Amino acid sequence: MSEILKVGLIGCGNVVQYGHRPALMTLPDVELVALADITSERRAIGQEWFGLRDDQLYADYRDLLALDRLDAVVVAVPQKHRPQIVLDAFAAGLHVLSEKPISNVPAVAAELARAADAAGLKMAMVHNYHFLPEFRHMKQMLSDGLIGDIRVATLHFLGVIDYPGAAEYQADWRHTMAAGGGVLMDMIHAVYLAEWLAGAAAQQVMAFVDAPEYAHREPVIEDLALLQIAFPSAYAVIHMAWGEGVGGLDISGADGQIRMRYKQYQSGGFNQPIELYSVDSQWQRTDHAIANLERHEDNTARSFTELWADFRDAIREDRAPIAPAAAGARALEIVLGAYASAVTGRVVSLPLDESSPVYQKGIDGIADLEVWAGSKTRTAGIFGLRG
Repeated sequence: MSEILKVGLIGCGNVVQYGHRPALMTLPDVELVALADITSERRAIGQEWFGLRDDQLYADYRDLLALDRLDAVVVAVPQKHRPQIVLDAFAAGLHVLSEKPISNVPAVAAELARAADAAGLKMAMVHNYHFLPEFRHMKQMLSDGLIGDIRVATLHFLGVIDYPGAAEYQADWRHTMAAGGGVLMDMIHAVYLAEWLAGAAAQQVMAFVDAPEYAHREPVIEDLALLQIAFPSAYAVIHMAWGEGVGGLDISGADGQIRMRYKQYQSGGFNQPIELYSVDSQWQRTDHAIANLERHEDNTARSFTELWADFRDAIREDRAPIAPAAAGARALEIVLGAYASAVTGRVVSLPLDESSPVYQKGIDGIADLEVWAGSKTRTAGIFGLRG
C-alpha cells in the first residue's frame, strides 16, 4: 500500500453523510477515488458531498472493483446485498470495511470471515460505538479495576430513534424481512458493546421479542427486544426498542458500580452523555468527566474517523482491526440466538449449532423452529409466523 489509502465507496446511503463522509474528508492519508450506487440520485448526492468527477461514479459496483488503483472498499449497502460484494472485493484483492451487521445469516458471516483469512486481507466492521467517548471511558474504568470484576452490565436502549433509510432507495427497508431483523439488528451496537465490556465471547442468550409499538402496522419484524446474555464470568442485559424509553448504561462489579445517562435521557448514539459516576463498595459516589464530550453529531463523526484510522493502521501494520469479521459474526449469532430464544421459549447456547435453521437461513429459518405456545413473537405475528 502506498502512503495514501485509496478507497472505493459502495453504497451512498444516509450513514455516509454523518459517518463515512466526515472520516473520508478528515483523514489526510485516506482518499476516496470512486463511488458506486445503484441509484442515479444517490450517486449525484455523493458526487456533491465528495467533489467527485463524473468518471469516478459507477452504477455497478463491479466496475468500481475493476479499478487498479484501489486498496480497499467500504461496503455501505443494506445487509442483504453485502456478502456477494464483500466476496467480490476479496477476489479483487481489496481490504473491506463493512457496515453492520456483517450479514443476515450466520452461516454466510462465517463464510466471509473465512474468505478474508484465506485471502490474507482485512475485513473490519463498522462497530463505531467502540470509539464513542462514553464507552471508551467506561471500558478504561473497567480495565483499571475501578469496580473490580464485572458482574452485570445493563444496557438501556429503549429510546432508539427509528430513522428511515434513503428515500431514493427504499425508506422503509429496515422494516422488511430483508433487513434480517428489526430494532435489535438495526442497533446491533449494543450487542457488540456488551461483549466488549464483558471482555469475552457470549455463551448463552435468552430473550423476549415483540412488536407492540407498530402492532397497528401489521409488522414483520420486531420493535422491542429484551435480552439476557451469559458470558464466562459475567452477564449482560439489553433492553431495546424503537420509541422514547429509557437510555443509559449501568455496570455492577464486585467492588462497586458505574452509571451513565444521556441528555434528555435518550439512548446511546442519539445524544451526548451528561452524567457518568461510580459508586464504591462503601457507597461513596465519584463523578467522572468524559473526555472529548461534544454534541452527539460531533462524537459520532469522530467515532467514524477513529474507526477509519484503525482500519487504515490495521492494513499498514498487518494486524487485526478493533472489530474484525469474527466479531461481526459473533454479534450476529447473539441476535439470531435471541430471536430463536424468543420463539422457542428456551435458552440458546452460543455459538449457534451450525445445523440450526437460524444459523443457515437467519430469520427466514424462524418458521422452521418448534414454536413455544406462549411466545410473544408468535403472538405478534412477526418473522414469518403471522397466521
